[in-house]
Amino acid sequence: MRRQEQADALEWMGATSVLGDLTGEWETVLTGTDAVIWAAGATSSGRFEEIDGQALMQVADRMRSHGPNRLVVVSSLGVDHPDEMPAFLRPVLRVKAASDAHVQASTLDYTIIRPGGLTNDPGSGLVEIGTMLPAGRIARADVAAVVVACLTSPHLHGQTIEVVSGQRSVTDAVNAFMQRGA
Repeated sequence: MRRQEQADALEWMGATSVLGDLTGEWETVLTGTDAVIWAAGATSSGRFEEIDGQALMQVADRMRSHGPNRLVVVSSLGVDHPDEMPAFLRPVLRVKAASDAHVQASTLDYTIIRPGGLTNDPGSGLVEIGTMLPAGRIARADVAAVVVACLTSPHLHGQTIEVVSGQRSVTDAVNAFMQRGA
C-alpha cells in the first residue's frame, strides 16, 4: 500500500497489508502469502514502465521461484489493441501488454482482469465478463468484487477476462463466462 489509510482499510477487513514502494524488495512482502493481487497502476505518475511493467514482471518471476502461485492482475481493457485507444493511453497499454504476456507465459495460477474505464461511482454489483467486450465503464468497487471472485474460483486460473458494468451479478457473470467454454 502507498498510504496508511489504504492499509488501515484493508486491515479492518481482515487482510494483512504492507506499506512500501512497488519497485522495492519483494522477499519480505511475499513470504508466507497465499496469493497476490496486482492492482497497481502508475499512469498519473508517469512511472508506468517501472510499475506496470518491470515491477509486475519481477514479482511474477519471484513468485514462480518462491511462491505463492496464485496471482490476480488488474490490467486494462484495450491492452490487445492499444493503437485503437486514445493516444494518451497507448504507451501504458503497450507496457501492460508486455507484462500481461509475461504473466501469461509463466507457470503461475494467474487470472488477468481487464476492466473498462474505471469510475469512483458506488458499485452496483452488476457486471459483464467476456473476452472481447465493447468499451465500457465500471466502478472500482465492482472490479474489486470480480477480483475476490477470481481468487476463489479455480475455474478462472489461466484466464484473461474483460469486465465492464452489466446486468449480471458477479457470480452469475463468472458462471456464464465459464459456461461459454472460455
